[in-house]
Amino acid sequence: MLDVFHIAKPQGCDIQVFYGKATGVSTSTNVGQYSWLKPRGVSFIYMMLIGAGGVGDATNGGGSGAVTVWFGNANNVPDQLVVIPAFSGNSFHATTVSSKQATSTAGLTPALLLSAPSATTGLGGSAMTANQFCASGFFQSVAGQAGATGTVSASSTTFLSGGTQGGNDINANYGYQVTGAGPKKDGYFLMQPIIVGLAASGTGNGGIGCGSGSAGTPGNGGPGMVLIASW
Repeated sequence: MLDVFHIAKPQGCDIQVFYGKATGVSTSTNVGQYSWLKPRGVSFIYMMLIGAGGVGDATNGGGSGAVTVWFGNANNVPDQLVVIPAFSGNSFHATTVSSKQATSTAGLTPALLLSAPSATTGLGGSAMTANQFCASGFFQSVAGQAGATGTVSASSTTFLSGGTQGGNDINANYGYQVTGAGPKKDGYFLMQPIIVGLAASGTGNGGIGCGSGSAGTPGNGGPGMVLIASW
């Protein structure tokens, strides 16, 4: 999987997608950091953040990460952002977007603008608490879906799903499904024709932002992601 995927739309919309690493990490400091530069002349910006999926335990599959969305005037967004999508299988950190401008007393720490907390084991990632930047545009943050022991039903609040034990199905919106037949079924993530993410069953790995399974030695939850569109 590419770390950064960039699309320059001919109609003038610039879309950049930043992915977390697909392998687990062991410390809170071992994270991938990217830089986003605001394109010249844009008027609006849309940002979507997805936290990493959790790793299941002996009972339940891993929960899915939170999803945070912001849309507003480009004048309210700094010219340079620090983007950190959460790593797969790591609940040490959230997916974050921060201002490059130093605002701490020491003059070194970027200011947090948006976050999408990652899941911890079977619990879904918590929704972000709105801060001052959130009030500058349209903001929404939704908690992740918890992992389960049995069949996972489609969530009514998020497009990401939690995982389950081997042999049980993962059901998502619009009929998308991971069948639980067999000890390992990996999840997946789609951007088209709709945005939907499915978790894993058994020892499988979750799709982006989705939980792992729970049977035997579970795989990893899916990594986090950040999408920034400007036009």
